[in-house]
Amino acid sequence: MKVKQYSVKVFEITIDSQSAFLTFMDKNIVMLKHYLIYLRGEITPAIQEYFQKNDITYTTNLNVGNKTHQELVLKQSDLKIIDTRIRSGQDIKVQSDLLVLNRINSGAKLQVEGNLIVTDTIDGMIFCNGDFMLVKTSPKAMIVFNGVEIDGSLLKNKFNKIIFNGDEIIISPIEKEPKWA
Repeated sequence: MKVKQYSVKVFEITIDSQSAFLTFMDKNIVMLKHYLIYLRGEITPAIQEYFQKNDITYTTNLNVGNKTHQELVLKQSDLKIIDTRIRSGQDIKVQSDLLVLNRINSGAKLQVEGNLIVTDTIDGMIFCNGDFMLVKTSPKAMIVFNGVEIDGSLLKNKFNKIIFNGDEIIISPIEKEPKWA
């Protein structure tokens, strides 16, 4: 017998309308495709086809209404948040997903094994091995994503979504700045 243990992150989504659901999925697919999706409501053939086409795992049979189960799921969340300026000389290593709400100064180094979102200016070095990054245009930054240095000239507008898709890195500018509050 072989036994493996996995930590699974789950999004519970109630489908009220197929079109609203598919619009929501398209808008959030970069993040959601890395989670188990727990669906409630009618799962139409179009929704099934969407999940199959985008290689997204979903289930309709999961009991997250149990309070004890909810607490266990919350304990497994690996998102870390840094709400202070990362100063020159600091070398921060994070084994999970990371949200940085403040500036990363020149001379600072950030190493992240999970996904990364930085909401302020980056002047230091970032090494990210996750599936996606969301970063501002940062001409002074050194950004290495899954072992590949990202040329700052490829970063457009205010925010950029950088994803790892199989063997290629895709950089997409976000035309509209996200609202964080």
